[in-house]
Amino acid sequence: MPAADLLALIAQIAVALAGFSGLIAALRTTSATWHPRDIWSLSWMLGASIGALLLALLPLWFGLLDPGGARAWRLACVVAGLSSGTFAIVMTAWGRRLTRRGFPRRVPGVPATLCILLAVATLVDLIAATSAFGARLVFAYVGSLLLLLVAALLALCVFLVLLAREVRHPG
Repeated sequence: MPAADLLALIAQIAVALAGFSGLIAALRTTSATWHPRDIWSLSWMLGASIGALLLALLPLWFGLLDPGGARAWRLACVVAGLSSGTFAIVMTAWGRRLTRRGFPRRVPGVPATLCILLAVATLVDLIAATSAFGARLVFAYVGSLLLLLVAALLALCVFLVLLAREVRHPG
């Protein structure tokens, strides 16, 4: 499968996940109040999916500068590494702040897993930007985008588990 087709597929999946998070937000606002951890989980889902969407389109756009060249992919790796790393740091800080304010993690292990997924994606992208992967540069970049999609899916699962708990035990 050509890289452009794979990037388009990742972008489509990311749009679906982002749309689903919007649907959850719309339905949720009409039925109940938001717990601070719900907003945090939804932010993980939306941020990771929108990140995967934009980063999937980035090499195609950079490719207009250097058609068929590795420079476009390396530049995309730099942007992806910096944005994924920043997102992970912001979300981790937000999660810790929620814990300190009396809103502990509701699904143990998930916040750490989300951070690990983004840390690995960040490292892969930044290492790939140095040309360390050589001909596997595209493989590494697409792999980092898949990690973002997995993070978005994990955040979706957490959100659905929390909703199921609330339905089963209201209040």
